[in-house]
Amino acid sequence: MKENLVQWTLLQNLDFLSKSLDFQIATKKGQEITTDYGRIDFILENYQKSQLIVELETLLDTKNKRDYCFNQVLNYKNVSFSAKTEYCILYANETNQKSKLIINDFGKQHNVLIKSYSINDVKKLYSSTVERLSLSFGLSMPKPANYTICFLRWLNKILKPFRDFEKPILSEVDLSYYFTSANTTNFRCYLRLALDFEMITQNGNKYAISANGLEYIQNFNPDIDTASNLSSIDLTNEQKKILLRVITNGNWTSHKVNIYWFLRFLEVTNGEWLPNIKDFEKHKLDLVNGLFGVSYLSRTMYEFLSFACNWCMELGLVDKIKTTTNYDKVYLTPLGIELNNIFSLDLQLKKNRLNLNFKYLD
Repeated sequence: MKENLVQWTLLQNLDFLSKSLDFQIATKKGQEITTDYGRIDFILENYQKSQLIVELETLLDTKNKRDYCFNQVLNYKNVSFSAKTEYCILYANETNQKSKLIINDFGKQHNVLIKSYSINDVKKLYSSTVERLSLSFGLSMPKPANYTICFLRWLNKILKPFRDFEKPILSEVDLSYYFTSANTTNFRCYLRLALDFEMITQNGNKYAISANGLEYIQNFNPDIDTASNLSSIDLTNEQKKILLRVITNGNWTSHKVNIYWFLRFLEVTNGEWLPNIKDFEKHKLDLVNGLFGVSYLSRTMYEFLSFACNWCMELGLVDKIKTTTNYDKVYLTPLGIELNNIFSLDLQLKKNRLNLNFKYLD
């Protein structure tokens, strides 16, 4: 198990981490903190305001790994964020016995706490943590799917022909009126968006506008008739309400699932890092691939997270704080929290239906 996944799992389960460290954790003060003396894995604080600077390791079976770990901890001795600071090596208990003796001797010699955890226990904890944080409640949610859809407002372009032609049913040719051709990838992406958000229904090469779609086009932004780029017209508040109603109706189409998974990503990462570069750190990529159950390359994952964030920002579910680093911060708005709760309730109800106990009829 990779160190970054161990760290994520431990920090999501502070009770388990407290027992492993024999340190009653009140709060996590920081993680992956860059200092002049190296990057600290994480810092914890107890209820007495004492702090513990932790160097996390997996197996320490080789001399090179031990030496690197020891040097890191000795460097950290130059760093403190509290008058009451201790330093700790937390490593995998599956390390061989000879190495354990060397590690313990180092701790005694340099006044460094030595603690351990079981990799096997953390593996089990990782699985249960992902299940808990995904709020799947025992249901198998579809994996996210990466589409080249940057904004929900692109619905304007594919739905406007229904108002132009004043017909409830259009041919594929009519529906692609504002596109080069109905055979282009561009048109197909827009079409997928309209279908997933239940704006239209398909019957062969004919497309009928739904009640949702009809309400959507009735609430177009007034600029829609003069705009040279239909995809750039912002959603109106009424259109946002329609989309939110569709998103929360319990019908999990691909794009709705993507919004669900983005909200799970924010929950797992506390909104602390959204990559704003295509080639971001591998350990962060590994973490989110593990959460989503996919194997995206960094560029694909960057695009997916960026597009999903755009959708959520358009709907008023999240706000983003741009930084000068390679990662921005994202947080849920009150509306985003409410939608998140609706997702949770919907999934819980679905589980209850699936697991309805009929023993009372016997």
